[in-house]
Amino acid sequence: MISHSKGTILLVEDNPSFQQNLAVVFRSAGYETLTAASAEEGLTVLTNYTVHLIVLDYRLPDMNGMQFFDKLLTDTRYFQARCIPIVAMTGYPISDEEKEQFLRKGAKAFITKTTGFNELRKIVDREVEALKAIINFEREAGGRFSLPDYLAHIEKQIIFRALIKNPLAPQEDIARELGIPRSTLSRKIGEYELWLR
Repeated sequence: MISHSKGTILLVEDNPSFQQNLAVVFRSAGYETLTAASAEEGLTVLTNYTVHLIVLDYRLPDMNGMQFFDKLLTDTRYFQARCIPIVAMTGYPISDEEKEQFLRKGAKAFITKTTGFNELRKIVDREVEALKAIINFEREAGGRFSLPDYLAHIEKQIIFRALIKNPLAPQEDIARELGIPRSTLSRKIGEYELWLR
């Protein structure tokens, strides 16, 4: 058991050697890891443990990553786990349409297994910290904030996540992704003091 763990990552991966490599990488980065060799095992883990992020293999023996994601989002047994960030990965070619569909469902990233472990660790660190910030705010806020204050906080988190996801992207691209005018994004960045560069 790691003292002062950064969080717990569920690795849903059917290749034992790759699963072990991922576990070693994340443990050395300060995370605890849980493993599952199939989607069903992964879903069972989610009902029994607190998880801060899921690394999900796209091709699994019992159901693919998309089916896992659909079940997570629609089955009431996993209601509490719906907010857990998912980073999907594949070792096989996948169409841009499949990738986009996965990202539209809410996956935080879709990468190939050839992506370096350092890059994967950066993505995981970013997403776990974002989840913890939201959880901590909700825990501490209690009844101290009015609904407008709370909504402003959520808006700030959404904009901040878009900025850290693509820190070098032009504001026009980020505004388009968020579905708001660029002028509104610029005003909100100034208002919330969300400067990354």
